[in-house]
Amino acid sequence: MLLLPVLVALMSACRVQAKAVFAHYIVGNVATLTPSYSTADWQKDIRSAQSAHIDAFALNIANDGRYGAQLANAFSAANTLGFKLFFSFDYAAQGAFSQQVVIDLINQYKGNGAYYQYNGKAFVSTFEGPGNSGDRTTIKSQTGCFFIPDWSSLGAQGAINRGVADGLFSWEAWPVGPNDMTTQPDVSYKNALAGKPYMMPVSPWFYTNLPGYSKNWLWRGDDMWYDRWQQVMSIQPDFVEILTWNDWGESHYIADLDTRQFGLFGADAG
Repeated sequence: MLLLPVLVALMSACRVQAKAVFAHYIVGNVATLTPSYSTADWQKDIRSAQSAHIDAFALNIANDGRYGAQLANAFSAANTLGFKLFFSFDYAAQGAFSQQVVIDLINQYKGNGAYYQYNGKAFVSTFEGPGNSGDRTTIKSQTGCFFIPDWSSLGAQGAINRGVADGLFSWEAWPVGPNDMTTQPDVSYKNALAGKPYMMPVSPWFYTNLPGYSKNWLWRGDDMWYDRWQQVMSIQPDFVEILTWNDWGESHYIADLDTRQFGLFGADAG
């Protein structure tokens, strides 16, 4: 995969501008593989990420109960290699998590040596889920987590107005129509956050054609992998999250191809 060598060069210049750089990892793509995705497979992913100076995987998990075995494998591999992981609860893929499931999962892993900490707190993110923002006061009080959600559907100010986020992550990583990607969304987040941490998204491109999911679109990305890292140096965010490590269905992966994870493209999947 050519993106990772390019990332190594770009990160050499950008690394000092962000406290840490993460990659969004879709756990659902490896959760039901036969034979199962092993600790050795996770170690291969982690070594590849480490070679590109990525500090942690944001583990995207959906509310389907299929992630338990793979979380165990991931944390085992990460501990062996000195890598970090944190949870990104996906409220869009399979609906909302119950408050207790989130609390239990964070408490189960927050003391693990491989769990990413920020200022002594377990770092926790989401993909969407603003409809459950009312759960967050209890979740934070019972886990002590640092909460930095992606609630891009509300916009920056709408998300911070919910009053429970310790920082914000933006999913606005792609340009509109034929235009170049700008830093306007990032600036809006920085302004709304008023000094709270911002996690800036970086993505190489976006293309999807999955009729079974009513998805068929392309967002312009000709020069974005380079340009976006230049924008990171300009914005100087607290964190960067790469979208994504292995979202094959939307083509914005940076990992090496793994045909075992291509079930999404099968005849039964549309």
